[in-house]
Amino acid sequence: MKITGISSTIVNISRSRDLATAYGISSGTDTVIVQMRTDDGITGIGQTVSPGAWGGDTVETIKHHIDDRLAPVLIGEDPFNIEGNHQRMFQAHRTAANARTALDFALWDIKGKALGLPVYELLGGACMPGAVCHGFVEREEPQAMAARIQEMTAADGWTWFKTKIGFTVAEDFAWYRQLRDLVGDEIRFQLDGNMGYTLGDAVQALTALERLGGVALFEQPVRYLDEMAHLAARLETPIQADESTGGGPRSVYEIAKEGAAHVLHYKIHRYGGLLPCQRMSAIAEAAGLEVSVAPYFDVIAAAAAHLAAATPIARWPAGFSDMTDSILAEPYEPDGQILKPPPGPGLGVAIDEDKLAYFAAQR
Repeated sequence: MKITGISSTIVNISRSRDLATAYGISSGTDTVIVQMRTDDGITGIGQTVSPGAWGGDTVETIKHHIDDRLAPVLIGEDPFNIEGNHQRMFQAHRTAANARTALDFALWDIKGKALGLPVYELLGGACMPGAVCHGFVEREEPQAMAARIQEMTAADGWTWFKTKIGFTVAEDFAWYRQLRDLVGDEIRFQLDGNMGYTLGDAVQALTALERLGGVALFEQPVRYLDEMAHLAARLETPIQADESTGGGPRSVYEIAKEGAAHVLHYKIHRYGGLLPCQRMSAIAEAAGLEVSVAPYFDVIAAAAAHLAAATPIARWPAGFSDMTDSILAEPYEPDGQILKPPPGPGLGVAIDEDKLAYFAAQR
């Protein structure tokens, strides 16, 4: 089997609710969809997310990397040789991790479809049910958040919610104290700072928030590993590394060496796909770390669920993105609080070509 063609399409789908973080406010998500064709008639699909303009390539840059740098070195190659194809892509453009992710997904999808196996079997087999999920509540006034939490708890049984900190010490403390007074003691919060604090502010804020109770996890409150290590040693609440994992396997090694986190948050598009994530997990497991896998949505969600199912240390929850629509032919969402990998061959999901065309035309 040989790869005969690769196409990429930029799409943007709006979020159901604006996302407010220390970076700013986001109302939508830019992605690039890949379709990889073979001479056997099998088409593999992939997807990646643009982190621009908050810290990475724009979708236009990612599409350029795919079309002009990476696709040419894959045409004519065997899609089963995922390791070799990663090496070819790396040599063609060493820093194009976001673009490599979409192509990595498509390679695994082709291999699974050709063999009649779901991707998690190719990754070693399922040892977990899938990607563990938590609820997510946007940062807003405590009364509105408490009402939303009550609604989600009643509807779906959520008791673990992620929300945002990293603004100012006084603002975050007053906001969280009021929120804690409005929700029950059974509710736990994952507080994500998105590197918004200085170390001094983080010491004040996180120590005070921890005393208020109900904090299950602090996520990336500061930027640098030595600062993360200081907080990890000082606080009782576990620390999760998110942005600090951006260098892939090397970053996991450095996080473990510094003692900078207890949990790693995988956003697969940052590292180049499933193959690098398996290497990251091997290092993390050896260092006694655990991971959460961000399921995001659509093709990325399916890939994340397959990875989590085949990763024994993927025990911590992450949030399924609440989008207004999907480019998939069939709905794919969490089953309760687990996003299970689709059972079909390959990634197990298919693209709705009409929706793909529609959302591409909206840009």
